[in-house]
Amino acid sequence: MAFLHALGGVFGLMLMGFVGFMLAARNWFGAETRIMLPRLITQIALPPFLMYTIMHSFHRNELLMLAKGALLPLGSVVLTFLLAMVLAKLARIKRQHFGLFCASVSNSNTIFVGIPVNLALFGETSVPYVLLYYAASTVFFWTVGQYSITCDITDSKCCIPVRTRLLQVFSPPLMGFMTGIGLILLGVELPEFLQNVARSLGNLTTPLAMIFIGISIYDMGLRSIKISKDMALLVLGRMVLGPLVMCGFLYFFPVPALMGKVFIIQASLPVMAQAAILSAHYHTDPEFGAQAVSLTTLLSMGTIPLYMVIF
Repeated sequence: MAFLHALGGVFGLMLMGFVGFMLAARNWFGAETRIMLPRLITQIALPPFLMYTIMHSFHRNELLMLAKGALLPLGSVVLTFLLAMVLAKLARIKRQHFGLFCASVSNSNTIFVGIPVNLALFGETSVPYVLLYYAASTVFFWTVGQYSITCDITDSKCCIPVRTRLLQVFSPPLMGFMTGIGLILLGVELPEFLQNVARSLGNLTTPLAMIFIGISIYDMGLRSIKISKDMALLVLGRMVLGPLVMCGFLYFFPVPALMGKVFIIQASLPVMAQAAILSAHYHTDPEFGAQAVSLTTLLSMGTIPLYMVIF
């Protein structure tokens, strides 16, 4: 039953992604729409969704548990990154995507895929734990992960201003999350009409995110995916090493059952899209990044139900 439930939830997400794929194939979306959709999700839909969810999921006396819980995903991401570096050196991963390889193995798509998947599998009670993993992963990626990707640049030095790095860490979704925590600590309850607006905007998150992923997969092109040695190791690292490291942490640091399941699912998700975006921005190896996102996203349709049953 668990497998069928997980498979049903993921299949529902696949259908939404397929809608985006088919509409992209019929040229419904131009270049402006492809830029607008991720902005709409991350800046308009996600912040109020995260704020509303955290305010309705935790009480003030539960925030200490929330803070402690964030240490587990952070430790898991850091250890996975270090193991990815060792693996990359032993396997002699190509220099032009060495940093991208390590960042991709250690950081998963915790929002665009994480939220809809966990909502489908576990319901709204899972979202606070999704946010814990997201907060830890976001801070790590936009500091250590981004720096490792910039180290792939060989033709010139690239200096990123400190202000830019801070703005990337404190993104709108993370600020929505922090706003919800701040309102809980202050004991402030928003008027009902504002809560309804936040919930309605937040309901856009899942369908828009899956439609965007479908568009992205169409743009990347399934036929262009090549399973090289480096790509095979990246897939194994992201979808096998990541959840195994998290399982190790959970063995030594037990947490509530639902939190543990969410953390394992989060650790097994596909490569985050921002890794490919940064690779393209810094002109390192954008094709490798795009293929990593596309391939792991497709494979996750089979691995997510599998992990749901196993763990």
